[in-house]
Amino acid sequence: MISQRLSAFFQGYLVAMVKGTRCEELLNRGVAGGVILWDIDKKAPGTILFKMHAHQYAKLRPFFFRTGTKGKILRKKGWPFLWRRVWRKKGWLLGMALFLGLLLALSSFIWFVEITGVEKLDKALIRQHLAVLGLAPGVSRRTIAPQRDWLIRELRIRLPEVVWITIRIQGVVAEVVVAEKRLPPPVDEGPGNLVAAKDGLITEILLIEGTPLVRVGDTVSLGDPLILGETTRVHLDGSIETKKVKAAGEVRARVWYEIEVDEPLAILEPRVVGGEQKIVYRLRLGSWLLPLFSRGAGDVGGFVRQDRAVKTIIPGRNSLSLVEIIKDAYQRVEWTTVQVSPEAALLKARKKAEARIQVVLPAGVQPERTQESWRLQAGVLNYRLIIETKENIAVPD
Repeated sequence: MISQRLSAFFQGYLVAMVKGTRCEELLNRGVAGGVILWDIDKKAPGTILFKMHAHQYAKLRPFFFRTGTKGKILRKKGWPFLWRRVWRKKGWLLGMALFLGLLLALSSFIWFVEITGVEKLDKALIRQHLAVLGLAPGVSRRTIAPQRDWLIRELRIRLPEVVWITIRIQGVVAEVVVAEKRLPPPVDEGPGNLVAAKDGLITEILLIEGTPLVRVGDTVSLGDPLILGETTRVHLDGSIETKKVKAAGEVRARVWYEIEVDEPLAILEPRVVGGEQKIVYRLRLGSWLLPLFSRGAGDVGGFVRQDRAVKTIIPGRNSLSLVEIIKDAYQRVEWTTVQVSPEAALLKARKKAEARIQVVLPAGVQPERTQESWRLQAGVLNYRLIIETKENIAVPD
């Protein structure tokens, strides 16, 4: 069956239709005359669809007159008809072949050289070194690919300011990724003192260099000197030598932080009334927001925005659109006073205070103890949280 259909495709075949009261007689006469028919389908009384080899259609022509039927070719299929249609458009085929050939030829060259990872170095200088080494727009990819490792080594020699370089060939783009050397910040070796960065009760002193000015158990305030940048040495002859040094060490202290949260016992909540709605359209151009038109009530007084839809017209950089249309849907509401129980207000206040702890405390410092208190006053729950920590409060002055 498959071989027959392949043969019909390469020879060319027709999808034909015959109409008349003697359709069956026409098909029988054709088969008797050596015509090969298949996919015979009777669509309606007096109408039959069938397929046949294209070169055998002439054998059916005498039988149309003898049986009083009418025949019609619906579609011509197969390789001969396909090639005839393609050959009529040989100019288009030639242009397409030339275009594909040109595209293939151009894709074998590097047309863009991108440099990433550069912070302090001059990109123009790197491009100049690359051009001298042979990597520039218009260079064949076949020339660069075998020399990639050599290019990386030579570029590292010419750029001692970098610690790592790689070259990636992606299509017509050559990406040069550079990692610059990061020098440690200069260390101030001059003399200096350590002072308190905040109020606290000293619990431990670790002295590395200098003279301590406080003892364990002392209470210090912000800015008080803790370790003096001096050392004193007593010689055998009784003379005293004082030397200026850079104070170093840690002064750990108990530090207290206080967080206060006021939570109201009565809040206003919106309640949707009626079905009145207002739609407002705005155009945003960068940082400018321009009103376009609106539907519904004259103003948005007494309305609350329920939904916002944004249509981007021109996308921008860093996830911010350059031009967009904003559609805001507002619903008319009534504000009603809702009473909040002290227990619910206390729970909300605790959650807000816990959220502020990570903002208040320095990085890496965890609370040692916490103490909370609250009181009701004038319809407001005043919540107070005291956090105690142990941390190093010594900083250079």
